Amino acid sequence: MSYRNIQGMRAIAALMVLSSHLFWSLVPMRSHWAKPYFSAVGPSGVDVFFVISGFIIYHVMQRSIGAMEVSGRGSAVFAFAMKRFIRIYPLYWVAFIAGCGVLAWAPPTALPRQKSLFELLTLVDGIPNYVVNVAWSLAYEVYFYAVAAVSLLILGRRAGWGPAAWFGLVAVAVGIGLGSPWREPFDYLFAPILLEFSFGVAVAMLVERGVRRLHGAMLPGAVAWMAAASYLLWENPAFPSLRVLGWGVPAAVLIYAIVVLEVRREWVMPRTLQYLGDASFSLYLWHMIVYDALAGIFVRLGWVGTVPATALAAFMAVIGVGVGLLSYHWLEKPLLRHLGQRFLGHGVASHSLGSEVRAGNLAG
Repeated sequence: MSYRNIQGMRAIAALMVLSSHLFWSLVPMRSHWAKPYFSAVGPSGVDVFFVISGFIIYHVMQRSIGAMEVSGRGSAVFAFAMKRFIRIYPLYWVAFIAGCGVLAWAPPTALPRQKSLFELLTLVDGIPNYVVNVAWSLAYEVYFYAVAAVSLLILGRRAGWGPAAWFGLVAVAVGIGLGSPWREPFDYLFAPILLEFSFGVAVAMLVERGVRRLHGAMLPGAVAWMAAASYLLWENPAFPSLRVLGWGVPAAVLIYAIVVLEVRREWVMPRTLQYLGDASFSLYLWHMIVYDALAGIFVRLGWVGTVPATALAAFMAVIGVGVGLLSYHWLEKPLLRHLGQRFLGHGVASHSLGSEVRAGNLAG
């Protein structure tokens, strides 16, 4: 299956994150009445993304294991790792350069603790990322991909045991760290949010094994769970394990219910959401850079304090989505096509559950 509902959920997750940052780039806008609502719920889109990543990588690993029979282990692992690299790094580096330009033109009043350029460019423990703010999540994604690639390389057809052992180690470390939080670099290596990838893997395994029940009741229950947890997390932001329970677990339930609806042919996401899901990486990656640039423009034009904050936020949202879509069509897709042709002999699809690209056309 292409799992079209997964693509729709990627769109929803990206839009949630986009909305959560609307009132952050300008200090006067942070007192807007809508900010607590967007900022409380919107960040959970990242947790939905992580569960989706676990779901997708499980399927991609199964494909890679099957490919070993045809092309050999080394070739299959190279294809797996190169596709992940091509999907993440080239577009991220373009956004990073643009982000540096925005920082130079409209510097913030204060920067978070800065990481080295190596850490930021490689996304190896590049948290926080003061250039591309949202790239903190990509550091965890890359970590997960590396675990999957090493598991494929070392364990071959039994590669599934690699992530399982890793998740178990993280779970133990999280349990130990509840009383005494880990310090660098272990706060990154054993971050509780990493367990959300395992939730996605579990969902994929359940669906694959034909467990497809109670999804109708699970969908509204998961949404209510996440909404209620948003209040608790807004009040207690310093407890990362609470985030996993409050957002990660219901995100997994939500993804399970959405996937089962499609598998049972009961409901499929609208094509508009599927399209936005294809573009979700560009939407996610660029929006804070765009918001910060627009904030600088608003200040220079004298709009802050004279134009209603709601209008400024709406304008930022429209431009942010627009730039993301332009990036998808004019940067992301060409990069996937050309780099895929160069290193793999064929273009790379815009999402891992799509078929590969041939004859220069991107798969949906």
